[in-house]
Amino acid sequence: MEALFIDLHTHPAIKPLGKSFNSQTGQNSPNRNRQNSLWHADAPSFLDKLANITTTLTKFRQADFTTLAKGGAQVVCVSLCGLEKGFVMTKLGTSLPADLVNNLVIGMGRKRIDHVQQMANYFTDLEMEYQFYKQLDGHRILLDGAWYQYKIVSDFSEIESGSEDQTNTIYVILTIEGGHVFNCGLQRMGKTADAAEVLANVKKVKQWDHRLFFMGLTHHFNNELVGHAPSLSGLVSKLCDQEEGMNTGFTDLGWKVLRQLLDNTNDRRVLIDLKHMSVQAREEYYQFLKQEYPNEIIPLIVSHGAVNGFRSHLELVEDDLFNYGKFQGTAINFYDDELVRIAQSGGIFGIQFDERRVASKLELKKSGPFLNRRKMLFHQSKLIWNQIAHMAEVLNRHGLFAWGIQSIGTDFDGMINPLNGFWTAGEMPLFDSYLEKHAFNYLQSEQSKTLTAFNRIKPSEIVDRFMKENAYDFLKRNF
Repeated sequence: MEALFIDLHTHPAIKPLGKSFNSQTGQNSPNRNRQNSLWHADAPSFLDKLANITTTLTKFRQADFTTLAKGGAQVVCVSLCGLEKGFVMTKLGTSLPADLVNNLVIGMGRKRIDHVQQMANYFTDLEMEYQFYKQLDGHRILLDGAWYQYKIVSDFSEIESGSEDQTNTIYVILTIEGGHVFNCGLQRMGKTADAAEVLANVKKVKQWDHRLFFMGLTHHFNNELVGHAPSLSGLVSKLCDQEEGMNTGFTDLGWKVLRQLLDNTNDRRVLIDLKHMSVQAREEYYQFLKQEYPNEIIPLIVSHGAVNGFRSHLELVEDDLFNYGKFQGTAINFYDDELVRIAQSGGIFGIQFDERRVASKLELKKSGPFLNRRKMLFHQSKLIWNQIAHMAEVLNRHGLFAWGIQSIGTDFDGMINPLNGFWTAGEMPLFDSYLEKHAFNYLQSEQSKTLTAFNRIKPSEIVDRFMKENAYDFLKRNF
């Protein structure tokens, strides 16, 4: 299939790596029929879809490389994250009943859960996930009569030059989600971070033979580096306690890690992903860049996020009257003034395909689930369009190009609640077609009348930019 999309944030390895603990721990099987293969597809059945709609649990696979290939992926930024102990050492404890509930929620196997509960070193877990990807790097797989491979790349030129033969190639860029992977945030094991060890691990990662492009400094739980935003909901929030360290800023060790990541020696700078940082930490980071890099513009990245519709964290006012009340007004989502910062920095914003992030509860009720499939697809894709349009109108009001930061950051296989009907990466061609309908309707509506002349572009160009071109241009400038 012709390359259709670039995804800035996805987790193909979480489930197959977890399943490898049932047979050969850490082994990425070249047999795509095996559950511990990155190429193993497990499409959602009718019952899987029904379970997701009723419980929000996602047991099927969304971003295995077979599904990515069939959906038309050109580049994927895979997120190495290392499962945090806060997910598996819960209020239920660590007994067998607790493990069974955790497996139901997380979907990676009881033996993997047991391993995370017992291990005392997050960094070895990170290295295992890195090796898991490397094992089938460049290994060819036959799908529907055509050869496919994924290739881990360290420079944009490798993407631009293309494959040397007729093999269809999905280019893989390495990223990380959560600074705990440097072996900190182990309070549940009675450990305090060793600063020298943490910084040594950062150095090791920056010396990997494949370049790390960007990383999020925090995830769901306290990691002794950077404060996190509230992120959990539903059953998971009832099981897990993320209060410690929440809504705080950078620690002394966090500043040291940040400086080491941004150090550009040997062109090995690691950019920072803003997602999951608390509002306080984000504001501290913006000020840090202004003070320590006054003569350099470092691009701001949101790999998988959503807007909350408010003007700023100090002014909880919604200026977008057409989308009033449609967004999830939480601090993990991003304020309008942050969208302006991202655009002015030459940054990028990957919109997350997660119902729990992109829309308010009222808006979700309006969008389904509908028995009529076309109606469901129309309304569910509209949730993403609302995000795209809001960003455009904010940037337009500030005299900026309106359509240059929006891109895809699905967070597939990252314990999300996907949009009904767009369950996996395989539905991306279908999503593309529905998105163009929304772009066309928008440009014909009263809502678009305030757009300046240079922001009134064709619907097809808006969609192409979102699906691929904005991310492609960002990679060309920065990777």
